[in-house]
Amino acid sequence: MWWAKEWRTLLFRHWQRQRTLHTKFVSENISKENLISTQPNVILKAVSPLPTHIQAWLHDFETNTPLGIINLDRRVFGAPIRKDLLQRVIVWQRDCLRQGTHSSKNRSEVRGTTRKWAKQKGRGKARVGSHRAPHFRGGGVAHGPKPRSHSSDLQRQVQLFGLRSALTTKFVQNQLVIVENLKLKSSKTRDLLSILDRNVWDPLADYRKQGHSILFLTMDHMKELDLASRNLQRVHALSANDIVEAGDVYNIMGHEILLIDHKTVRQLEELLRPQ
Repeated sequence: MWWAKEWRTLLFRHWQRQRTLHTKFVSENISKENLISTQPNVILKAVSPLPTHIQAWLHDFETNTPLGIINLDRRVFGAPIRKDLLQRVIVWQRDCLRQGTHSSKNRSEVRGTTRKWAKQKGRGKARVGSHRAPHFRGGGVAHGPKPRSHSSDLQRQVQLFGLRSALTTKFVQNQLVIVENLKLKSSKTRDLLSILDRNVWDPLADYRKQGHSILFLTMDHMKELDLASRNLQRVHALSANDIVEAGDVYNIMGHEILLIDHKTVRQLEELLRPQ
């Protein structure tokens, strides 16, 4: 009916008016200060439940007696062991160690005449020109090796990760020996050999059917240690700076026992700690 339609129209207009007034009232009363949240921004970050340090024994170099327990940074000596990265770093190092001086002579470099070796027709064989061709005895080498560089590129972060994996491998396999210091009283080889024999570290002892190798790692090159170890087979001495700068995983994994002094451990933690 007509009055019902008018009633519905009036109700709808009243509802629209009330809605407009309510919206206007709310928008005027809300200030900018209320719109800005006073709660601080919370950034959720995963926290490892593992401790930040691992423990290792500290030994005396001359007698191999335990002196105490020290803490090692888990990010350096307890890093994940990545066999693939160890393989990449070692292959990269060995590529850089290749001399690349191999060379062979091609047909223009071998000795011999350049005249036509046989007549063109009448022999019942293939045509032939110079006798210095690769298919003749004494001829040049086709596509032979020439001097070149075999070095390749590897990211610096991969090198550092390989070093951390190598140190962790030595620690896990109980092949990492940490001593208080590596100072020797003299540069005599027999003095160092007596210490190694007393501590059952001698690589070429009679009671060892298959001797192992030892790598001394110090902060800087020590004259007495370098002179005493250079005459011993399978015994080498390097500095921590040389290892880190060169990304030298090959020497760490190539020696069975890794002997490090306490100061060098702290230096390695500062150099290899991930940022």
